[in-house]
Amino acid sequence: MRSQIHYLELVYPPISNQESEWLKEDLESLDWFKRSKIYFIGQRAESKFVFESESKFLLKFRISGKIEFSFKMGERDSSGSLDLARLFKYYNLPLTDFGNLDVELGDKLIRIWNTNDVPEVIDWFTTEKFLYDLSRKVPFFSGFENYREFTKYRLHYIGISEKNDSFNRLVVKPHDKRLRILSNEFPQNFGSRITDEIVLFFFDIKSLEIKQYQYPTDFNEIGKNELENRLRIFKDAERAFVRILDTDYNEVKFKNYPNYMNSLFNSTVERYSFSINEDIEFVTDKTTIYGDRDLYGLTGAYADFIFVNKDDGTVELVKMKNQG
Repeated sequence: MRSQIHYLELVYPPISNQESEWLKEDLESLDWFKRSKIYFIGQRAESKFVFESESKFLLKFRISGKIEFSFKMGERDSSGSLDLARLFKYYNLPLTDFGNLDVELGDKLIRIWNTNDVPEVIDWFTTEKFLYDLSRKVPFFSGFENYREFTKYRLHYIGISEKNDSFNRLVVKPHDKRLRILSNEFPQNFGSRITDEIVLFFFDIKSLEIKQYQYPTDFNEIGKNELENRLRIFKDAERAFVRILDTDYNEVKFKNYPNYMNSLFNSTVERYSFSINEDIEFVTDKTTIYGDRDLYGLTGAYADFIFVNKDDGTVELVKMKNQG
């Protein structure tokens, strides 16, 4: 018996449509996107960082060495702090460099600089990267326990790039569905721009194959690997998610999935599944899919998964969060 578990994992923190335009010339970031073949386009009300008045902020900062702030999205908010001493320890920087610190604060960006000798960014946080880092349990943030209230997105489109990476396909070249979404959708927050609410997700797929051999009938199967054809796995993932989630801007719905000639269904794999290894939930008119990531970077126990069974040719979304 051969079974596979596939889970989507971000290659880079989610970025707003506006931020994607700024990254076109960032060669360091573009290297990260090369691992992504599948991408999602979602939308969520615009979020912002909120700080106290300058006098109150500076007083607390001098005493604690922490940047205290709130994270707001519409009527929802969460509060906590960024501990700079822990940030320095995380990056193995000496605390003596505190005297060469420069901190930039804005409603969409926090950036920490080390100005010693050659100025260098220690770390940076857009609103989406902030949530991404919280999901990875970095030690320098405290508070913000309800951050998952901000990681629920309306999902508009799922796409795949067969020839290039996802960023090149979705952002660098003109992309019909992205332009249609920007033209047709309305902001969820009054006064927000749609380009700040549209969020782009760039995924790689990690896979695990489990084999059970029955001697001697399966002896010839030892060593065979059904994970080598990565593009086939990406195509299967696109079809599975579109079929289950039925996104508005995907015109092809893959109603016949999983029975496609070049799919895993017509391989030696008997059962396989797809899930999201991120603290993200995607919502469509038809259903929702809940992603979950544990402390060790593995798919969490509450992650929903799309399960394909070759025995009866079925595909279903298995909901885990409210079970047990």
